[in-house]
Order: sequence, then structure tokens, then C-alpha cells
Amino acid sequence: MLYKSEPLFLEGVAVLAETVADEIRAKEAGAREIIANAKTEGARLIASARTSGEQALKEARQKSHRYFREEVRRAENEAEAAAARIVEEGKAEAEQFYVGGRTRVAEVSSWLVKKVMSVYGD
Repeated sequence: MLYKSEPLFLEGVAVLAETVADEIRAKEAGAREIIANAKTEGARLIASARTSGEQALKEARQKSHRYFREEVRRAENEAEAAAARIVEEGKAEAEQFYVGGRTRVAEVSSWLVKKVMSVYGD
């Protein structure tokens, strides 16, 4: 049986301690690599999410702009149709006024001629 004071036992403990220390260093190096990979992956995910968010925002703005343009175009078309209808109604009213005024002008001018003739004679 070996005792702690014997050189062979002490040498085995030293070798065992060195092996454990090497394993700890290897595990620490592996952990550092895992952490570095996780940070890289996290940065990649953040960049991807940021890009996706910016793309979604850009698409939303474009969709909103397209919708606005279409609404403006629709309103303009409705306004043009309403304007054309109003112009046609105005022309019809003007024609009625003109036709109505023409008959009225003949009546007034006839009345005026009669008055002048009655006052000043032939």
C-alpha cells in the first residue's frame, strides 16, 4: 500500500491535478467558444430581425402610398364626373334662360314699341 509520503503517490496526485487542470482549461476554452458563437449568432439574429423590420416598414409605407395615390385618383375621377355633370346642368339652365329670355325680349320690345308709338305717335 502506498502512503501519501511516498514519492510515487505524490507524483500521481500531481499528474492527476495537472490532468484536471488541463480538462478545466479545455472546458473553459470550449465555453468561451460557445459564448463567442452565441454572441455571433445573437448579432446575426438581431441584424436579421432589424432587416426584416425595416423591410416590413418599407413595404407598409409603399402600400400606404399606393393606397393614398389610388384614393386621390378615385376622388379626382369622381370630381371630374361631378364637374362635367354640373357643367352640363349649367349649360341646360343657360339654354333655358336664353330660350325663355328670347320670348320675353320679344314681348318687352313689342311693349316698348307700343309705348313709344303711343307717346310720340307715328
